[in-house]
Amino acid sequence: MDWKKAVKPVGEFADFKKSAPRTQKTAAEVVSAAIEKQIELFNKPKAEGRRWFEVKGENVAFSIRYANSPLKLVGDEKTVVVPKAQFVEVLQSIKADVEKGEFKAQLDAGEAAVRKRSATMAATRKKK
Repeated sequence: MDWKKAVKPVGEFADFKKSAPRTQKTAAEVVSAAIEKQIELFNKPKAEGRRWFEVKGENVAFSIRYANSPLKLVGDEKTVVVPKAQFVEVLQSIKADVEKGEFKAQLDAGEAAVRKRSATMAATRKKK
């Protein structure tokens, strides 16, 4: 069989055309979605996923991360502990603060680092 006669360009098929361009999410949107994922992982302990928290006894230690770095939550503290019974409520409150702009300076710095890293990677790929 001559496979070159059997295949056709993907552009000829509407089902395979690229969808609308992705809209870039803000750092706050990314962190908010990630916090929701952490709540889901906490409620389903057997589910797969990277956890930002560790449960020991009746307490939970956790951090909130963006661009692979933890945010400063209280003063310079990046990891804090809360009673297990209040964990979900605390995460929802932090999410609300993220959406209100409470962590804007930290998220902007993380976003700048992500853009710089992406630009460096793109330049490296171009050289190859």
